Amino acid sequence: MKKTISLSRIYIVMALAIIASAGPGHATDPLDWPTYGPELGHLRVDDGIDRGDGLTNGIPDIVGPVDGSAKLTIFTEGNHYPVLLPLVFDAFPEYCAETERCSITADEITVVTLPQVMIMAGLQSGGFRFGNAQLPVKQDTPVFPDLFMLGERPMGRLNEQQLLASKPRVFAKHRGMGLLINRDLYQKVPDLQAFASSDLPFVFATPRETGARHQYLGTLNALLGEDAARAVFAREVADFPGRVAIQHRDVPYAVMNGIAPVGMIFGHLADFYASYWPDRLAFVEIPEAAQFGSEIAVAKAERPNADPSAADAFLEFLFDAAPGAYRAGGFMSSEDFDFGRELNW
Repeated sequence: MKKTISLSRIYIVMALAIIASAGPGHATDPLDWPTYGPELGHLRVDDGIDRGDGLTNGIPDIVGPVDGSAKLTIFTEGNHYPVLLPLVFDAFPEYCAETERCSITADEITVVTLPQVMIMAGLQSGGFRFGNAQLPVKQDTPVFPDLFMLGERPMGRLNEQQLLASKPRVFAKHRGMGLLINRDLYQKVPDLQAFASSDLPFVFATPRETGARHQYLGTLNALLGEDAARAVFAREVADFPGRVAIQHRDVPYAVMNGIAPVGMIFGHLADFYASYWPDRLAFVEIPEAAQFGSEIAVAKAERPNADPSAADAFLEFLFDAAPGAYRAGGFMSSEDFDFGRELNW
């Protein structure tokens, strides 16, 4: 007999199934992705129903309850997730318990970690689709952010749409692009010039991921010259079965599965994945790319009738914890950019 499950008792990690749709063309293997949140980010059901592992063990695009019970909901661009999610699900609840400034557990937090363009499209269209699943996102629906964490341009658009309840403040800045490569190639590709001189194919952000792709294009044009950069981009693997246009999923997936031996991605992510899979991946740092790094800002969302206490407490916690956590995660030191500055238009 089937058991009826209350939605309020289900905590969902929605992962776009890049493996399930892989199809022919490459012998792809499921990846044991890093996981975060309650129960390590897996589907959790409290009344004995078997939880989902295997193909559902993906990088979380959404972690947490989607029934409106969350006390704190954050919509963020996903490329800083290795630093952010431990802060959100581990350190922040501990901070609340120790300071008594707030009362929240990891089970009461929802985080959406999608590319900025997807977040903006979801807000404009009123929700997200994950295969056949639909998640409505409007100010009067159960899931709507208390906080946005995005770059300056998307924040400007949200400000124009009157979706911000506070001025965005900068809390992190990354060091630009790096290379994530097959471990066996480390001696052959020790730096950017060696990669540019090789004939190795590579993957990087799709045209749908406009911010990251344009940043990489601009970085290579500046560091290599337009002719050399054009020759490099001619080696791009533009598409492959199962691609989902989320670079922090696509790039390590492609390199790990032999679709391309090199991936171009933000340096902190390349370093993170190389540390997570040290037997198969290596990180090639590009120090000169730091001048093209981008900032991430945070702002409260305009959410009528919502309790702002958890968001206010998290902002206090974030600006205390971010300098150390983000520097340890490969981002710039808070002394090297205007930490805490307000964005103004």
